[in-house]
Amino acid sequence: MIAKNIAECIGNTPVVELKDNLIPHGKRLYLKLDYFNPNFSVKDRTAIGLVKAALKEGKLKPGGTLIESTSGNLGKSLSMLGAVYGFNVIIVVDPKISQSLLKWYKAYGAKVEMVRDKDENGGYQRTRINRVKELVQEHVGAYWPNQYDNPDNPTYHYFNTAKEITALPIDSVVGAVSTGGHLCGIGKAIKDKKSSIKVIASDVEGSAVFRNSFTPYLINGVGLGWRSKNTDISVLDDIYISSDQEAISMCHLLAKEHGIMIGGSGGLVVSSALSWLHNSNSESAVAIIPDTGINYLDQFYDEDWLNSKSITLLDRERLNEEIKHKKSDSVLQGREKVNI
Repeated sequence: MIAKNIAECIGNTPVVELKDNLIPHGKRLYLKLDYFNPNFSVKDRTAIGLVKAALKEGKLKPGGTLIESTSGNLGKSLSMLGAVYGFNVIIVVDPKISQSLLKWYKAYGAKVEMVRDKDENGGYQRTRINRVKELVQEHVGAYWPNQYDNPDNPTYHYFNTAKEITALPIDSVVGAVSTGGHLCGIGKAIKDKKSSIKVIASDVEGSAVFRNSFTPYLINGVGLGWRSKNTDISVLDDIYISSDQEAISMCHLLAKEHGIMIGGSGGLVVSSALSWLHNSNSESAVAIIPDTGINYLDQFYDEDWLNSKSITLLDRERLNEEIKHKKSDSVLQGREKVNI
């Protein structure tokens, strides 16, 4: 099929079975490589869902302006779609972002706003959102997709991404949580249509999505300083939380031993999927890999950067011990079956 534009190339990403002795004997782990989307990220899916809904409802028009806060990947996707559908894009970022991503936005014609003041938690997420709100007031008719709370985010994944997941020979799906959009959209579809599949959330130490406090962490594109409206814990069966060190170590192992170069959130998800397989009756799981390690060659894969952040990579034996003995988070105990 010949696509009418690059946006039609979003989705239908490949799945690879990971063969490694970190996986419990007799069990299987599949990697859903969502970095095969045009901008090498699952956020292409989220962006097309948000943009198409806004265009259909008249909230965004050709020639108009879209403004969004992002820690990286969504900015690429929205910038690309601005070029495809003819609207202006302003991306609000913070100093944690890779310099290569900033060049990426600008190559698509987007404008970039950098916030430098940390919020009360020591992070930048609320500062970014406050700047978005200011810019929306400055640009008459501007549209803020608000990936955190906009139901168009999980709705798109419910009707689209979930079809690719439920078709797999699995009994569990593991994904990272930040806004909650892609995993909880998929999770709701699973609970509605194939409830035997378990949905496992992965988060980073320091995130306040499932815990009451926030402390800064290194990985981009995962975690938040709060729990967004799109994080629906009623569709989650378990949660695993891992450190920056563990996630980044997993990234290096997969790159060096399997030729699979993934981003930090992907390392987090694989680590969580392995812990789930070790500590449950699950026989086969798919880990949704949000993005590629190419985005982080000057960060997680750079020796000087690792040294500057005091990150020592765990060897295979130590990584295996961390994975096998990790306990799931207790936040789901006694939960109510409601959207949070």
